[in-house]
Amino acid sequence: MKIRKTIIFFLTIVTFSCQTELEKNKHAFQNTLGENKINAINSLVTDFENNLKKNYPKLSIDKAYEQYLTEIISDSTTDFEKFKFQTPNTKSELTKSGLWNEIYLKDNNNGLLINVTGQYMRGLNYVAKSDKFVKKYYEKRQTAGMMSNELVVNGILNSNPDFNNYFHKRIVVLEFTF
Repeated sequence: MKIRKTIIFFLTIVTFSCQTELEKNKHAFQNTLGENKINAINSLVTDFENNLKKNYPKLSIDKAYEQYLTEIISDSTTDFEKFKFQTPNTKSELTKSGLWNEIYLKDNNNGLLINVTGQYMRGLNYVAKSDKFVKKYYEKRQTAGMMSNELVVNGILNSNPDFNNYFHKRIVVLEFTF
């Protein structure tokens, strides 16, 4: 009986520590970006997940994320309209909040570039210290910049994402926000 109580106590401490780390990361990320940008990201996630529910009604949300990623790079995909998820209000919020400029830069020669010094990347850098998926994504984004959808999707899927994770969702959604 004493061993059981000890195990339960230990598991409670570990669970609480993990929740605290996630909350600490969320707080730091949200403070780095600010309320308007976080609201824009949250709106994008809502639009994205509403689109997933519409296109994959029989799948759980995490399986729908995976299916979306798989289909967006599939050679057999012909209906690319189903990948468009932003409402006009969210598109406006993305621009007005300044989030777009935190993620991308315009280059006269090459088009879009990743803003590797923006608040978004700084926020992810903080989270990368304790999240393997975010760390891999951050490192690839820092070194490679803009990548094809196929490279991004394969990188995401091969990094064992948790599509119920606050940060993993946001990375996927923002990758397909252009």
